[in-house]
Amino acid sequence: MGTSMKKARILTMMALAAILSTFAVNAQTIKAKVTATQAVLDAACGTHNIKLAFTVSGQMYIVDFSEATPQVRVMTGVTGAYYPVISSNGQWVAYQTGIEIEGPSSSTTIAKSWIRECAAAGTAVKVADTGYVPRFVQNTSSDTQEIVYSTSVACPSGLCYNGGKTLKKKIVNKVPLSPEVVCANGSYYGGLSWDNRYVNTGWEGGPNGFILDLQDASGVPHPVHTMRTLKVKKDSTSLDTFNLITIGTCNISRPASRIFTNTMLYFDFGSALIKAAGCYHPLLGSWKMHEKLFISRYDGEDLRVFDMPSDQPVIPVAQATGIGEVVGKAWDNPEWSNHPYYAAANLIVSREFKVSSGWQQTTNHEAIYLVNLKDSSYVRLVATTDTAITSTNSFLYPFLWVDTLAGFKEDTTWLSKTIWEKAGIAVTGKYTIGVKQGPLAPKSVRPVVSLWSNANASRIVVYSALGQQIATLTKAGNKQFNPEKFLNSLRPGIYFVGIESLGQQRQVVRWVSSRR
Repeated sequence: MGTSMKKARILTMMALAAILSTFAVNAQTIKAKVTATQAVLDAACGTHNIKLAFTVSGQMYIVDFSEATPQVRVMTGVTGAYYPVISSNGQWVAYQTGIEIEGPSSSTTIAKSWIRECAAAGTAVKVADTGYVPRFVQNTSSDTQEIVYSTSVACPSGLCYNGGKTLKKKIVNKVPLSPEVVCANGSYYGGLSWDNRYVNTGWEGGPNGFILDLQDASGVPHPVHTMRTLKVKKDSTSLDTFNLITIGTCNISRPASRIFTNTMLYFDFGSALIKAAGCYHPLLGSWKMHEKLFISRYDGEDLRVFDMPSDQPVIPVAQATGIGEVVGKAWDNPEWSNHPYYAAANLIVSREFKVSSGWQQTTNHEAIYLVNLKDSSYVRLVATTDTAITSTNSFLYPFLWVDTLAGFKEDTTWLSKTIWEKAGIAVTGKYTIGVKQGPLAPKSVRPVVSLWSNANASRIVVYSALGQQIATLTKAGNKQFNPEKFLNSLRPGIYFVGIESLGQQRQVVRWVSSRR
């Protein structure tokens, strides 16, 4: 979220001023097309009973893919709408009006929260006079909806969980009841987990994303996107060590998983801070702002990373001739749907144009995608039909509703592994060598390293966590392969050891050296 600030940073001020002063979007004649067929959705989701809500210039739109001919339809009677979300039963939409922001902000404009029918026609009912980023409580009965929202965008010391409250209201027969307190201290904008145990928050310019366990008596949220598995060198000693590198996150979204409820979906602002800290991510390398979507866990482990869709090609700016070529793309507004396996996100597209005064680059949210969180596939749902320099078609804040079919059972393992474990890097069993616990303790504690101490192992390659190859050890004759002497000589730190067999198979383990 916080897209208004992000757009101001992405677009050149000249281009933005020209667009806003000359053009406006006609809500009834938005230039958009439905790009996903029912057959494609059936193959991707097992159903085409799917709905999509999004906004363009504060006007809400809906696509019902169960219609014989799905169309982009305006929701009448709504203006200045932001952050729409569809209820679990697919019948209602909640949204915010008044201000397109969710903190931190010094603005005196108050946001209001609303609910209305999830259809082209409907009547809005106000949920709260002061309510930021309303989100439906997922695990409710069809006839009694609940909405959770925050009361403030004032963030003392830059932390929104230091200000305001997070409240919940029941909606019975479309009538909001008195609010209940979810969290008495702090504004959490990402929504409530399926089991009603976790809330999360994160914002543009913020230090991190956070998850609060409502059963934790301390009331202190955990920083999630810490990249805690990175290793850096201490400037003072040049020794390898771990650092908690907190990277600003945004578009925090609660999990729809019924099993992995202590997770969240979001994007970050790129790896510039990692590079500035002298770090390199052994698995992800480097990436720019909005280029990857993440699902992470309460303990700070990253579980899934999603790259941008490949169906939108990009060329280098230097190769553009100025006819509107695509020179950049990025994710924005990811939102976990009501279904555990799916999310929606829009694609920011930058185009290069040659004008009389030189060059002008435009940036719009040109398409909305269904993201399959389980298998990392994508379906383009809606796209603009206007890519001219004068276009103002920006599709913002998509929310996807997918019919959860009768008998659905969530896979109990689909989010059980971290990105390290999925890559074949052991993280549960840490191999510790050369530990001295005192003058009477053994000189070292050496594990039985059966992974490579066998006749099939041919060589091992040792890397630092920065990706630098330290050594290659090969087997000499028919002697048993024993690399402990070399590993015991390594200084304290984290290493990655690749074990290659005679059959060219390879296994990677993470070796923790704590020799002192």
